[in-house]
Amino acid sequence: MSTSSVFSNWWVTLIQGILMLALSILIFNNPGALLLTLALWLGCIVIASGIYGVIAYFATSKNNRSLINLLGSIAMVIVGFMMLMKMIISMMAITIAFGSMVAVIGIGLIAGSWNAKKHFSMWWLTALLGIAVLVTGIDSIINVQSGAESISSLLGISVMLSGFGLISLAFLKRKIVKAVQAK
Repeated sequence: MSTSSVFSNWWVTLIQGILMLALSILIFNNPGALLLTLALWLGCIVIASGIYGVIAYFATSKNNRSLINLLGSIAMVIVGFMMLMKMIISMMAITIAFGSMVAVIGIGLIAGSWNAKKHFSMWWLTALLGIAVLVTGIDSIINVQSGAESISSLLGISVMLSGFGLISLAFLKRKIVKAVQAK
């Protein structure tokens, strides 16, 4: 595969970057829909994992089967269907899990800044960041809408940065193609 064939379709990468930017705008503007979609996909993944476990149980030789694994897989299928039937509860569980994770990170930042107090003169900036992260985590646990907005913001920023990265890569590819063609 020649260098020019690898980079000649730079415009495809450009279109992907533009689509990622458009997706980030959708994510920023629809936090509830994003959370609903996450809950839907999570429920489907839990069901698929449970079904896979049941199939794996019967595909395994009788000597290697574990009744506990079969029961756990059946429970996963049931939990997955319950997640799909009660989407609001799934959405609340996602925001509580997210908020708990963020709160733990905030506590870690606060503790780390306090421990670095002797070695780092700007330790208080890390402590303030830790407090802000802790408050965001607690708010996400208490308020589903706030949790949805926090999750949406983080995913939206990630998708937006990916879009800018793809656009930059597209222009770099185009520059390489022009340089190869000039030789």
